[in-house]
Amino acid sequence: MTDREAALRAWSECTVLLQAMIQPEVYNAWFPHIKPVSLIGVEMTLGVPSQFFCEYIETHFINELKQVLQRIVGPNVVLKYKALVDSAASHRKNSSVTLPTQSYASNAYGAASAYTINANGAAAALKTEPRQLPDFDSQLKPQLSFDTYYQGESNRTASSIARSIAEKPGQGALNPCFIYGPSGVGKTHLCHAIGLRIRELYPELKVLYVSSHMFEMQYVAATRANTTNDFINFYQQIDVLLIDDIQGLIAKKKTQLTFFQVFNHLYMLGKQIVLTSDTAPVNLAGLEERLISRIAGSLTIEVERPDYDLRREYLRHKSEESGSILPQEMIDYIARTVTSSIRGLQGVFFSLITRAAVEGCDITSSFVKKIVSQTVKQEKKEITVSMIEKTVCEYFHVPIELVRSRSRKADVAQARQMIMYFAKRYTDQSLSAIGELLGGRSHATVLHSCKVVEDQAEVSAAYRSDLNALESLIK
Repeated sequence: MTDREAALRAWSECTVLLQAMIQPEVYNAWFPHIKPVSLIGVEMTLGVPSQFFCEYIETHFINELKQVLQRIVGPNVVLKYKALVDSAASHRKNSSVTLPTQSYASNAYGAASAYTINANGAAAALKTEPRQLPDFDSQLKPQLSFDTYYQGESNRTASSIARSIAEKPGQGALNPCFIYGPSGVGKTHLCHAIGLRIRELYPELKVLYVSSHMFEMQYVAATRANTTNDFINFYQQIDVLLIDDIQGLIAKKKTQLTFFQVFNHLYMLGKQIVLTSDTAPVNLAGLEERLISRIAGSLTIEVERPDYDLRREYLRHKSEESGSILPQEMIDYIARTVTSSIRGLQGVFFSLITRAAVEGCDITSSFVKKIVSQTVKQEKKEITVSMIEKTVCEYFHVPIELVRSRSRKADVAQARQMIMYFAKRYTDQSLSAIGELLGGRSHATVLHSCKVVEDQAEVSAAYRSDLNALESLIK
């Protein structure tokens, strides 16, 4: 079997697993453009359309890639990329971009490596990024710095405060810091930017970025290996802790208690803590009460959806950076149409340049409208328990506090049951998590409420009408 054939077989198995892990519309937008090049021993080389594509994949899907490659190729797999199409590279001599990845052969709590792709598209040899501290990796992505953070009126305050934190970590009113906002607005980018700047200014400090999901996985692994004390001790030695998507710990009580132990230790020592979430602190019901109290006392920053000027500036810069210069009227059209997030703009822009390269066509006004219409149709409205709760309560004119209370009034109970029904149907939250968010109720209560809603919808036209009206508002 040739290296090419081995790569084709391995990547075919990988794609089956990836399709089960990633939403279909997301998978179809990105992964069909990845082509297996070779598999030599444990070294897998994947062909990608451009450096931009590679950066996006490494930023958003590295965890999924890591899992499937370790399973199919082996635990010590080495991933390389080869840029097959790169319009931007042709006029930049000796340019390169360093792309980080999660570790493939890591220590107990992670040690990352880096890859280099040079301007002509050839994948360079694996190299270890220089570290300020031996045997310690911050898990930070170099491309997510303040220099690459797009700033406008919608995020100016958040950006300014984040820079202040980076300049003087652990200082009084800036610590702890809680950053919240909808998906795709740059919360994760700010986390990495803070960490990178701190490492630059204070190389002696241990800075660590970790998602709540990764923290949970590490905790479970430590529990099974009977090394929980080592796990806690590791985190208590951190000088700057950046925790992404803290809402991921909802309904995970044992992990929450351990996290609070870490949080409180660092807080008492004046160590910098930054947390992010997709919702405001007031909506984090289901977290450990003492932890919520700490979060409520944190400096709270909201990152809003990008304003029109920011969207235009982002597209203009990406257009120049890629070498595929878009006319201003096309940029304006995309900025007016795609409004939800920078991530959404990124997806549309990438689809434009990749489709144009693959199909060998010019980027015309009609082509832009076609791609935008296809992409926007694929975009799903972000549906969270918090959003459902707000929508249902406003519809029935019931205060959120009553829904979370023990009130059994008919109108309150009906609103609560419908929230549980839609949360189970349209979010990926567990029944236990939904129950916790709605006043600490059990998964059995959630199941019962869903059954009540389904039964009522079958026998009452008025009830069914309310349910349909709410569904249209939520979807």
